[in-house]
Amino acid sequence: MKNSAITLLSIFLISCAGNVEHQANFLANYSDYCGYAYQGHTNFVDLGSGEIFENAELTMVLANCDDQEVRIPFHVDDDTSRTWIVKMTPQGLHLSHDHRYEDGSQHDANFYGGYADNEGNTFLQYFPADDRTIDERPARAANRWAKEFDLAEMTYYYRLYLNDELRLEAEFDLSNPIEI
Repeated sequence: MKNSAITLLSIFLISCAGNVEHQANFLANYSDYCGYAYQGHTNFVDLGSGEIFENAELTMVLANCDDQEVRIPFHVDDDTSRTWIVKMTPQGLHLSHDHRYEDGSQHDANFYGGYADNEGNTFLQYFPADDRTIDERPARAANRWAKEFDLAEMTYYYRLYLNDELRLEAEFDLSNPIEI
């Protein structure tokens, strides 16, 4: 019995170490694309308030990257109020959404997001809503975001799932960088 418990604990610790390595490698992927902007579009939108994303010109800007944090301004047509923040923390990789008003002040619903779960790898990470997000807006408990580098297709994806159903997918062309 004692050996079984030690074996299970060892497997758990190795799994956690692998997840941290995958998360760090995922964050490092951004460095190859930093300093440029990338055009995109939505492939799928099924949100009650998703009409702003339909047929919109999307742009992500990778201007601020380091080995601990990447800030990605995300433009929807002329609306530059959104920034994705992907950051390594002591608890693991975290995704947050920074929303601002035109004057630069914080939006009421700001910095929601989540920590990467155990399902990710070096090229794909999932971020279920964290406690802060759920405390501030309980309906977001259904949220799970994903970010993916598909290097075979030179594409970057941002996805939102609600109750494990895809509700939004945005795709960005990494093969055509735009100098910023």
